[in-house]
Amino acid sequence: MVDVLPKLQKVGDPWATPPPRLYSHQNAQSHAGHIYTDHEDGSSPSKQNCFNGQGTNRRGGQRNRGKPRNNFGWNQSQSAPARYVPAPRPSKYTRRTRDSSASFLLNQIRLGECLAEFKCYATIHPEPRCRPFHGRACTCMPFSMNGLIDDTTTKLGLQNLLRVSTSNADRYYLTRKCCYVFHCMNLRTRFNYPVIPNSMIIRDERVTTAMEQVIAEELEEKGLDANDKKSYSALLSKHTTRAHRLLNEMKSALSSILIRITGYVLFKVFSNLLMSVTIHGGQQEVIERAAQRDTPIIFVPLHRSHVDYLFVTWVLFNRQIPAPIVAAGDNLRIPVFGWLLRGLGGFFIKRRLESCKARKDILYRSVLQTYVTHALQAGYNLEFFIEGGRTRTGKPCLPKGGLLSVIVDAYSNGTLDDALIVPIAINYDRLLDGNFIREQMGQSKVPESFWGAVRAIIKVLSTNYGHARIDFGQPFSLREFVQNTKGCAPRLTLNQSQNQPQSEPILGCTPPLSPTPLSVSPTSASDSQPLAPLPQIASTPLVIEKGHQRSLSSPSSKDHLTLKRTLSNPSSTINAVNRTTSNLHGARSNSSLFGNEVTEEYRYLVKSLAAHIVYDAERCQAIMSTNAIAWLLSFVYRDGTRLSTLTKALDALRDSLRTRKRDTGFSGSSKDVVMHAVKLLGAGLVRIEQTQGSDKASSEEADFLIEPITLLPNVIELNYYASALLPVFAVDAIVATSLLPLIDCDLWSYKDCSPNCLIDREKLIKRALGLSGMLQHEFLLAPPCASLDAKLHQSVDSLVDMGLLQDAGKVDNRWSEDSDEDDLTFSQCYKVVPSTSSLEVIGAWTTMLAPMLDAYYCTACSLRMLVTRQVPDKEFIQKTQNHIAALVEKGTLRYGESMCVDPIRNAVKFFETEAVVESYTHDSVRLLYLTQEYDSEERLSRFISEIDSYRS
Repeated sequence: MVDVLPKLQKVGDPWATPPPRLYSHQNAQSHAGHIYTDHEDGSSPSKQNCFNGQGTNRRGGQRNRGKPRNNFGWNQSQSAPARYVPAPRPSKYTRRTRDSSASFLLNQIRLGECLAEFKCYATIHPEPRCRPFHGRACTCMPFSMNGLIDDTTTKLGLQNLLRVSTSNADRYYLTRKCCYVFHCMNLRTRFNYPVIPNSMIIRDERVTTAMEQVIAEELEEKGLDANDKKSYSALLSKHTTRAHRLLNEMKSALSSILIRITGYVLFKVFSNLLMSVTIHGGQQEVIERAAQRDTPIIFVPLHRSHVDYLFVTWVLFNRQIPAPIVAAGDNLRIPVFGWLLRGLGGFFIKRRLESCKARKDILYRSVLQTYVTHALQAGYNLEFFIEGGRTRTGKPCLPKGGLLSVIVDAYSNGTLDDALIVPIAINYDRLLDGNFIREQMGQSKVPESFWGAVRAIIKVLSTNYGHARIDFGQPFSLREFVQNTKGCAPRLTLNQSQNQPQSEPILGCTPPLSPTPLSVSPTSASDSQPLAPLPQIASTPLVIEKGHQRSLSSPSSKDHLTLKRTLSNPSSTINAVNRTTSNLHGARSNSSLFGNEVTEEYRYLVKSLAAHIVYDAERCQAIMSTNAIAWLLSFVYRDGTRLSTLTKALDALRDSLRTRKRDTGFSGSSKDVVMHAVKLLGAGLVRIEQTQGSDKASSEEADFLIEPITLLPNVIELNYYASALLPVFAVDAIVATSLLPLIDCDLWSYKDCSPNCLIDREKLIKRALGLSGMLQHEFLLAPPCASLDAKLHQSVDSLVDMGLLQDAGKVDNRWSEDSDEDDLTFSQCYKVVPSTSSLEVIGAWTTMLAPMLDAYYCTACSLRMLVTRQVPDKEFIQKTQNHIAALVEKGTLRYGESMCVDPIRNAVKFFETEAVVESYTHDSVRLLYLTQEYDSEERLSRFISEIDSYRS
């Protein structure tokens, strides 16, 4: 499969595969599905049988026997210039013999082309370059990295999902005209989605235990006797009714018919809104192979738009894979659209569980956790957004571990043998949801409503949003991740006393999807007590319309969803016994999705898994044209530049992305890509001016002046698109920002020469680690399995390769006061040799972090209002924003995007991590105050100076 991404230009892209060579007009049009015949001047077109080489005249009906024909159906003698007409509709006889004859004809055409190729082209043909396969699993999981993938999947190119096979030229006119209708009708998507009864969930041990706890607490609050059967029955009936209501509001109702209808509607809508919806063919093949396994698939996309809810289901619909249930916020449970999302697999959960109330709502959390667990047991796949909500900044948010802890808990207690986790990245040339300027300026979010959704749909239907790109990361095994993580945290336990002796950790790694999850000795398995089966209702089946039970080794049927192993199955009981012998124990927590009384080791496991998912998803995300142009205009050419200069910069950026093994969602000449992106960004974000002396008639050769709009609030939206590249260069930006204060001079004044200073490598790394810690809530700089220190050293080496740093040898360290000669050590030092190219690169990197550092510094300065007083969180953020806006207006600060809410909130989180600020909630209001150590102007000034030292 070649790269079918629509070109934005006339020149081919280096990634793209060149089209097949066409050696003549006959061959060119035969590839397009046409047959050709020769006619005398003045003669009318004639129908020709493309399989027997004979044709009949349309007017006279006589056979044309005057000219001999070859096996291709073309006249051998040509007394007049050839005229080519489309082939007629095949007859009934030819349609019956199409398969065998068409195959023979195609082989003959290919043979003729190969034999005649040496006449027109050289005999040496370079191998075409294809889009690489991105999103490989991490090397810390070797079995997952080598599974479900082969040479075929890695060589498949990009595919535009809006181009369906029913629109090909060889189809009938009606089929081509209604291509999306016939395409959706041909897909086999009628799956038997199991129905999970409410009674089965309410009778589950987890829910019944939570209900008993809630009733006991309510009896105690009312001062009633715990043995009062009448009061107990009344409260039991009350909470049982509430549990039914919660389930009715929460549960999804997947419908194959609705998915098919919605699939067709989305084809029509996306074809009007988007130029293409592109996905790598190898990624689709890997997901299809994963769907054949008897293992639930957990789809975890990064969240940018409300359209993300539909994209994954729509892609799986095209590949005839069962749709997953999708976790959606209860704010989307609005008329019509809420019903539509529920039919497409959405189940609604509370977006925020207020800390002062949610800890008491034990019943809701137990119902939610039990529903998700039973859905996975019943054979459903799951999809949820690990960031919690849509990103407001354009870069990935830090993950939340709520629903992820449910999956880990289900694995740890033996409910699930394994699960395949699929990180997903979805990116757009232009965001369909508009922008988040209102929220970034500190205003409250407008709640979703029916009429608001209708107005938004009407607005987007008349707008071009460019291209969309979907990237599926390679699935990795939850079992393999847990076993490998135990090497870093040997005690991964739940509800386990700290004084309880730990069992021997199991070394090695079991291959994922193998029948035996963990190897244990027979004696330990026989001595362990099996888990008690959950209470069942005799009159209620476990799952309605469930698929057949099958073993792990057998492939899944495309027609059924299977009932996974449950605690009532013997195989699950054995698996539960194996779990108890390891260091990871199951938790029957009732108070939270994350578990009750969980240890730090278990929290580390969930947080590590969540961080790995977000890191992998961001790594496979494609950079769109608007991201690249917005990044260049925001951080390189903020004062504007010419089209020719911006085109060369884009070429360099594409080479840098290719070196870092990052894919792009665009192709073609950089000039056309620039004009395409500028047009999509619009006049509100980018200004275009023609230079003096340019002629409108020669607009293609004109060198325009392109300038970003840096006024508030427009610059915030432009920064949203530019932020997609921040994680790509974050480590290099941190090292470059840490380097400049150590030089303590203007590098541009020393261009092409060297200032008289040496840079200590260890000191540079130490300073970069400090800046990385300060920005820990902004970026995931390294996966949990990798060392951040190693990545920083690698970035320093890249500065050496760039030529900015030159090796100056090893220099002895300073003597310590109480050391002897044996304590003398040496450190690697570098000499700074700035050049024009290296200064431009590190200038872009440092400018990239400058708005964030300004926001952190101004937030630290605002801490003075907390001295000896407490301030509500919202009031503190609002005053900080006003302070930054005033500095921007005066010209003290250059970057207006520094006043965004997100970096200010992340700065407050960092201050809490450093024990500078503490908070507590009173009457649903979060109050901030300084800790005792920093509750003075003098100590606070030292902390502010430390933050300021990172600003260049």
